[in-house]
Formats: sequence, C-alpha cells, structure tokens
Amino acid sequence: MRGIGRTRSRARDAAVGGVTYLSRARPVPLLAALCAVQLAITAWFALETPHNGFVWYSGGDATEYWTGEWAVAHLRLTQTVIGWGLPIFYGWVPLVTGTTLLSGLPLIVLAQTLVLVPLTVILFWLVADRLFGRMYAWGATALWVATPPLLVWGMQRQDYRAQFEQGFLAPHVYGLTNMADFPSLVLVLACAWATLRAFDSSRPEDWVFAGLLAGAAIGVKPANAFFLVAVAALLALRRRARGALLYGIAMMPALVTLAVWKERGLGNLPVLSLGEAHEAAGPVVAADTGRYIPWDLHHLNMELRDLMEVFWSVRLLEWIAVAGIVAALRHGRARGAFVAVWFVMFCVIKGSSDQASVSTTSYFRLTEPGLPAFVLLAAAIAYLVPRRRQTPATNPPRAVPRWAIAATAVVGGLVPLALVLAVRPQPAPGVTLRDNHHSTESPISSDLTAHRSGRRLVWKPVDGHGARVHYLVLRVDPSTGGCTPPETGALECFLEGASLTTTFQTSIAVPATPATYRVAAAANYLDEPNGGDLLLLGPPVAVP
Repeated sequence: MRGIGRTRSRARDAAVGGVTYLSRARPVPLLAALCAVQLAITAWFALETPHNGFVWYSGGDATEYWTGEWAVAHLRLTQTVIGWGLPIFYGWVPLVTGTTLLSGLPLIVLAQTLVLVPLTVILFWLVADRLFGRMYAWGATALWVATPPLLVWGMQRQDYRAQFEQGFLAPHVYGLTNMADFPSLVLVLACAWATLRAFDSSRPEDWVFAGLLAGAAIGVKPANAFFLVAVAALLALRRRARGALLYGIAMMPALVTLAVWKERGLGNLPVLSLGEAHEAAGPVVAADTGRYIPWDLHHLNMELRDLMEVFWSVRLLEWIAVAGIVAALRHGRARGAFVAVWFVMFCVIKGSSDQASVSTTSYFRLTEPGLPAFVLLAAAIAYLVPRRRQTPATNPPRAVPRWAIAATAVVGGLVPLALVLAVRPQPAPGVTLRDNHHSTESPISSDLTAHRSGRRLVWKPVDGHGARVHYLVLRVDPSTGGCTPPETGALECFLEGASLTTTFQTSIAVPATPATYRVAAAANYLDEPNGGDLLLLGPPVAVP
C-alpha cells in the first residue's frame, strides 16, 4: 500500500510539474516541435497518396483558379465564378513560372506546405490561447495536429479511407493543390485570432485589423462569410457596437472588390436574382437566400447516414460536438458561443447544402473552415469535469503594429480593388477556355498549335514539370472553332467539340477528309490517359 501511495504521489507531482512547465514555458520551442510534427504528417500524406508529379487530386477546380490567376497576371478578366482572392494573391505566379498549371504547382504547393501548414498550427494555438488560456491551448493544438490521422483511423472502410486521404486530407488540409479551401482555413483562423484580440483589447485599431482579415477571407472564398455570424454572436453578447462598426467598415474595400469582380466578370451580381412574387404586386428583386444560406435538414440527415457507413461512430462525433458546446458555454458564455456558432454555421448549416456529399468527400471540403471549431469544442470537454469555475484569461494583448495594419489594408484591400479596376474583360473568346461539362478552365496558347505532316497531326510537347501529360484531340465546328461565348460577362471560349482520342504521344493519324481540330493538354493525379483536367488548349487548325 505504501508503494502504491508513493507511486500516486509521484504521478501527482509529475502532473503538477508538467502543468507548471506548460503554463510558464516559452511558446516558441514547443510550437516549433508541433510544427515539425505537422510537417512530417504532411510529408507522409503527400508521399502516401497518389500523385502525378505535383498534381494531387483537385476535381478540376484547381484549373479554374489557375486560369483566373493567369488572366489577372495578364490584366484580363475571365468569367468570375470564383472569388478574387487567389487570382489576386497568386496572380504573380504565372509571370514567374509559365502558362500552364503544371508550371505553377511546384511553387504553390511548396509555399503552402512549408509556410501555410506550420502557420495553421501557430494560428490555432493563438486562437485557443486567447479563448481559454495557455493549458487549454497546448492540449487543443496537440489535438489539432493529431485530428487528421485520427479521422483516417476512424474510417472503417478501406476504400473510403483511401478516398478520404486522396480527395480531402492531402489536397485541402495540407495544401497540396491550387484551390481556395486551404487558404480559407488559414484566413479564418487568422480572423478568429484577430477578432478575439480585439474583443479583449477593445482598441479601434485591433477591430480594424480583424475586419481587414475578414474581408480578405471572404475575398478568397465568399462562403467564408458564414464565419461573420460567429463574430456577430460574440459582439452581441458583450454589446460591442463600436467594434462591430469598425469591423464592418474595415471589410468594405474587400466587399466592394468582390462586387466589382463578380459584376464585371459575370455581368451581374449572383447574390441578387430576379424572382417572381406570386402576388398582385408583381415581380420583385430578391436575394437568392436558398442558394447562399442552405438549410436542408433532410439532406443533412442523409449525410450523417452516409457517414455512419464509413466512420467508426457518428454518435461519438455528435456527442463531442454537443458536450463541447455545453462545456465551452459553461467556461465562458461569449467565447463559448463564438466557437459554437462558428462550428454550427459551417458544419451544420453549410454542411446541409445539396453540394455537400460525404460519399465524394465534398462535405469535408465545404465545411473545412469549421474543422478548427470542432477541435476546439472537443478540447473544451475537459471543462465538464466538476471543479471550481474559473473565468477565462482575458489579458489585453499588445497593440497590433500600425505597419501591420497598413500592410494588411494595402495587400488585402487597396491592391485587390486597384487590380480589379485595372483588369479588362477579354476582347475575344479565344484567350481562355471553359469546359462547362467538366468544370475545368485553361489558357489558350499558340504553343500547342498543331499542323499536318503527311497523314498525321503533329504538335509540340507540353512541359509537365515532373508530371506526365496526355493530349486530347478534338474535332470542332470550323465556323466557330469550337467556341461559344457566354451571353453576359467577360468573353471566354465555352468549348464544344467531339473528342477523337487521348494519347501520350504528340501526333495522331487523321482522316484525309477536311476538318478542323484543336489539341488540348491534360493531366491527372492518377497519371491515367482518361479523365484528366484540361491545362492548355491550342488554337483551331483547319486540315484540308
């Protein structure tokens, strides 16, 4: 009995010593260790999941972002179906690397994995520390680093586990593709941290800084506006009217940029639609709220059923969410509500959209900015243990340096607005293409011009920059060259044509009959000759 008592005493002393160390230790060494672990996990998923050079799965969406970046780099405007963020922030990449997505992916992927992946760990720790204190921050951040492997472990079906890794974790949690989902995660975390800083300090410049980051997050992906509901809940519970006003004013440049970007690229503002009111008043203009604020309980239940088929215990996930909300509210009403609303807006409201699907992993991609909130709630469950209630630490942070506020205002507000005003819609539809059947886009370049040599159609190879490229040969209408321009907005080539063949070669045999052909370069993460994303399109070539 004495031995057991001594063992318990030593364990208790060790625990107390560990808590004392973590509460007083300098954050930098421990954060560096956590970042190193996160980078090691990133490398594991990058090497373990299928890829073709620097091409990981993107579902074709990466080509849309790249074409927008390429167009902005050349001061042109395409159909703006995406936000302005990545085309503006990454618009310099095509000028440095080249025309195709394959040329820019090595730089984008390396920058995101080596810079943004560690930054997510640091920002998550800062958010958790500002929420409920230092000890909570260390536990929550360790859980954040471990969450992706734990989710993989919880997938009970081997086929879905591979799909989950390839379709969500590798490209969207670890930044291995050129899409807005991972940068959205980074910016939402940054906005959460800045919002909590401003909440604790109440300094005007801190509210402005947080609003600027919120505007940038919405510019990268307009759906990140769901996060503003959590901000509104935080401000309402503590009645921070002045902070809300400054927050909203700081967001205005980014929102104006988004409105100009959409109107000039699409010819209208998608958030507004002309609706018919079946009343005597006649037609009215109304916001298309069903599209932008989805709420379909039936669809959400179907998603949970699909998740039950592939995950170990959906009931455990539901219990974690509910228990975490109760614990967070118990520990701090305003801060707990902030995290709870953050989680609900993304993982419940946005997750009920008909575009979200567990079977295709799109649910996880669409709700990714809400994943940090779920982990924060899971870590907060520790506060359900009965003990003396403690008020979360709210030590006022240091003021944000004015140069940082100025830099954020310039990079996230003034420069994007100036660029969007400077770019011009394309003068002809022969500059970029859009394949509406597969939701892919690419530049059009004479580098892929084909010519006839004897009975063969021949073209120059496209540099894959480590990836293997295959080619699609299309037979198109000679009068249009296979291009149908959109009815409104920036001109673009909506590609129409019959696919003759796909090949890894740079020539094919063609019939002797006259026809018009176009050659497109494509690649995919599986290095297969079918189903690749279009990366470059050559001009039409008439073969007599």
